[in-house]
Amino acid sequence: MATSKKAFSPLAAMLAELNSLTDRIESAHVGDDLREAKKIRHSIEQTTARLANVATSLDPVLRPDSIFDPADPSTAGRVVALTLVAQHRHSLSRIPDFYGAGVYAIYYKGDFAPYAMLKGKEHPIYVGKADPDNPAAKDAIKQGTKLSTRLREHAKSICKARTTLNIEDFECRFLIVQTGFQKSAEDYLINFFKPIWNSETKICFGLGKHGDSSDTRGNKRSPWDTLHPGRAWADSTTENQKEPGLIFDQINAHLAQHKPYKDIQEIFAQFTEDMSQLSTDRFFTPALGPVELD
Repeated sequence: MATSKKAFSPLAAMLAELNSLTDRIESAHVGDDLREAKKIRHSIEQTTARLANVATSLDPVLRPDSIFDPADPSTAGRVVALTLVAQHRHSLSRIPDFYGAGVYAIYYKGDFAPYAMLKGKEHPIYVGKADPDNPAAKDAIKQGTKLSTRLREHAKSICKARTTLNIEDFECRFLIVQTGFQKSAEDYLINFFKPIWNSETKICFGLGKHGDSSDTRGNKRSPWDTLHPGRAWADSTTENQKEPGLIFDQINAHLAQHKPYKDIQEIFAQFTEDMSQLSTDRFFTPALGPVELD
């Protein structure tokens, strides 16, 4: 009894023809013309790329839009930032010397009217980082005392602004971080909280300035020093970068637009939402395009 063979589909027939042509191309001799050989090679490469695209379009399996990479610096920054928020708050007035570099957040709980929306909240007025003494440091001792030194420098500046601020109204969180992760963590913290004392928000910046001399540099007084006089080198400058009324208006507008986080749970909820945006269940196929999972 004769057996029937399954008829080839048009695509299968073309594939068989392509295999035959490939065999013939493999056995063909190009000759000694280098220019012709280069031209043929480029043509084969272009055809191969087109065939690869055709093969991809026939794959029915869904492909993810992205792959979550825990080693990505921005991801590490998010984790470090969240870990910082989980630390205990300490009085900024009583920071001892300790080894380590890393990141920190400063909180205000006093009665200076422009900062009223921050009082009693888990929203920092300033965040920052302290880089290690040795960029290759592998432990806290080799990092030096940079983190505690930075916090005490800020405390010293605040103490000088005694007509508007009381150091006892400030608390901080800090986290000693493995060298190399402090910058990405600081970037995330600034973007997340948008603190009004950070220069990136362009409102009441200047806390971190160190002793600019009006005799050697024609600098105007920073907004921070305008609102909080007391640092001698800043008070010797006669002009403000911004007048107090403008700074107050910008603080109010900023805090109205970016509502301070009232508690840790609210911060964690926002952090989770941010992470969800990094790993949404979006897939696609080359033939069908984006596919949303139920």
